[in-house]
Amino acid sequence: MQGFVELENDCLSLRLSTTGGAVVDGRTRDGRRFLRRHDDGAFEVLRSACFPLFPIGNRVEGNGFELAGKSYRFKPNTAEPNYIHGDGWLAKWNVADASATRVRLVFEQPRPVNSPYIYRAVQTITLDGATVTLALSVTNLGNETLPFGIGFHPYFPRTEATRFMAPAAAWWTEREGYLPGVRTPIPDSADFKTPRRLPRRRLNNCFEGWSGQARIVWPEVKLAADIAADPVFSRYMLYAPEDDASFFCLEPMSHTPNALALAGPDALHLLASDETLAGAFSITVSDCEDFQ
Repeated sequence: MQGFVELENDCLSLRLSTTGGAVVDGRTRDGRRFLRRHDDGAFEVLRSACFPLFPIGNRVEGNGFELAGKSYRFKPNTAEPNYIHGDGWLAKWNVADASATRVRLVFEQPRPVNSPYIYRAVQTITLDGATVTLALSVTNLGNETLPFGIGFHPYFPRTEATRFMAPAAAWWTEREGYLPGVRTPIPDSADFKTPRRLPRRRLNNCFEGWSGQARIVWPEVKLAADIAADPVFSRYMLYAPEDDASFFCLEPMSHTPNALALAGPDALHLLASDETLAGAFSITVSDCEDFQ
C-alpha cells in the first residue's frame, strides 16, 4: 500500500511518498512552490518532485560491465532498452522514523533483482527553517566489490522568467538513446556561470566540474532557491524537454551518466562489502526581488 509522509515547519511544507522514496510536493508555507507538484491521478514517480538514484544513476548502455575478469549484467527495469536510475525509485520504502520535520526512509535489496547489487539505501529528509536537506547513503551488503553511484532527480518549476545559475567546467553532448556523446567545452548558449534563462530547446546534458552551488530565481513569485551539494556530487544533469516548458531538472550526481560504458567501473565508487557511499544536497528558499 502506498503511503505518504508530511513534513512541515514555519517556513516550508514537504510531502513524500513511500513509493519510490519520492518527494511529491515542496512549497513555502504561503503556497509558493520550489519543487514540482505531482498532478492529480494515479501516482507515478516520473511525475513526482524528486527521487533518489542508486546504485547507478541514469542509464547503463548495453546493460553490463566487466570487473576483475568477471561480467555483470543488468535487466532493463522500464520499457527502455537500458537499465535506468537504479532500483529504489521503482520500489516501496520503509519509514524507519519520522517527526514533524524529519523522516528517515530505508530500502533494502537483499538479493539481486534487475542488477547484480545487494545493498541497503537510507534516505533522510530534513526541514530546518527555510532549508530542506536530502541525504542519501548506500551500503554494499554483498560479498563482491562493485561500482556504486548515487544522485537525486529533482524537478523544479519553470516559468517564462525563471533564471538559473550553476557554474561548471565542461559538458557532454547528447547522442542517440539519450546517452552522453562527447565531452566538450560548454557552448555559450548553455553556459550558466551567471544567472540566465534556459534556452528554448531541449537540454539533456551532463555538466562536469561543478562546484555544488546553484541558484534558481522565479521572478513572478519573488522566490529564489539556493542549492548546495556535497563534494561527492561533482557534476549534474540538466534536463529541460522541448514539449513541456513547465519544469526542468537539475540532478546532482556522483558520476557521469553511462560512466560504466564510457570509462569503466573505476569511474564510479568501488565499494567493498559493508562499505558506504553517501552524499547530501540542500535547497534553501528565500524571498527575492531579482528581476534581472
